[in-house]
Amino acid sequence: MDETFTKTLNANANQAEMNDNVHLNLDADELIFYNSIRADLDLLAKKPKVQTIHQILDYSKSLR
Repeated sequence: MDETFTKTLNANANQAEMNDNVHLNLDADELIFYNSIRADLDLLAKKPKVQTIHQILDYSKSLR
């Protein structure tokens, strides 16, 4: 019988560590591109109000 699961899990839950490690796997062109769009990417990050999240969840539950 074959094993169908992964024995090791290499997930990073630490957001700061993930942000530090993102530069390790980039070559020069990718790093230049990343630095040029980094400010725009930060603008895309949204922090919705708790009320908005509850409305979305209520809507989702109503579709079941």
